[in-house]
Amino acid sequence: MEIPRHVIFGPNAVEKIPDILKAISSRKKNKILVLSGTTITNHIVEEKILPVLDNSRIAVVRYMISEKPITYKTILNLLSVIRENKINLVLGVGGGRIIDAGKLSASLSSINFISIPTNPSNDGIASPAVSYLLRQEMKKAKRKYSLHAPIAVIADTKIISQAPPIAIASGCGDMLAKFVAIRDWQLAYRLKGEDYSEYAASMALMSAKLVLEKVSIIKQGFEEGIRVLVKALIGSGVSMSIAGSSRPASGSEHLFSHALDLLSQKYGFKPAYHGLQTGLGAIMMMWLHGGDWEKIRDALKIVGAATNAYELGIEPKYIIEALTLAHKIRPERYTILGHRGLTRSAAERMAKETGVI
Repeated sequence: MEIPRHVIFGPNAVEKIPDILKAISSRKKNKILVLSGTTITNHIVEEKILPVLDNSRIAVVRYMISEKPITYKTILNLLSVIRENKINLVLGVGGGRIIDAGKLSASLSSINFISIPTNPSNDGIASPAVSYLLRQEMKKAKRKYSLHAPIAVIADTKIISQAPPIAIASGCGDMLAKFVAIRDWQLAYRLKGEDYSEYAASMALMSAKLVLEKVSIIKQGFEEGIRVLVKALIGSGVSMSIAGSSRPASGSEHLFSHALDLLSQKYGFKPAYHGLQTGLGAIMMMWLHGGDWEKIRDALKIVGAATNAYELGIEPKYIIEALTLAHKIRPERYTILGHRGLTRSAAERMAKETGVI
């Protein structure tokens, strides 16, 4: 098991960065690469992170990432910066895009990575995993890699509570998707003899239940609710570390989301937040499982997440195509979709029955 060694969350948690650096490194002089985006997260770094590091006289190299989505070229540029500046620690400040880039470049460079999320849109903040599209980039480049979980997660709930409501809704969607992911994992265990970890599954389910019970508080966007959501997201990330795979957090609903991402590249439409897509997928896949899909739908409505194609901002025809394509995304991962997947008529019926289209 490889899990974060230090997890700090709460208001003004970023002030603890120097303490974490002392705890994880025996070097007298650290040289840190601080990653961010070019706008909001750049301001957070300038106003909140750099003053803390400057007061501790820590050598810092700044790098801002503008590419959306992250490409293999982005990763190569980061590797060059790390090598040329003799960086021994990467600190990623931002959402999933920045954290994925930092996590992957640090793993490829065999150095530690610290995750400092600025929004709660998905559970990648503490996991040993990156987005599907970035994995595809690495696959196309034929670049082998082994991902590591962040050595530390510093979640400043005062900063995260300033995230837009859609990012908070996305985080809830990604967490509620775990109810489907665990059912898919159990199905693979029963039908295919796949390895199954009750402990990892229990942690993922506990995190999902926490969000389900507190959606009304989380929706308000105050520090109290954000603290609950961040705890759950970290718990989900740790469950993946315990399982040694993304199984506790990713099932057929994630395959549906990945299919939408691929179709967005093919047809040129803009994909939605990852958690919004997986949340919508969870409604349909729980219906397929014969479970209480209405409970997931109603929770998503409360928090302001998408419960149909219109709210997601993606045309119904792409929703249907993604449903028929989903089983091909990771054929080695058995889910309720089976090996043959859904026919177009079956996909349309499911989407209509659940009100998605």
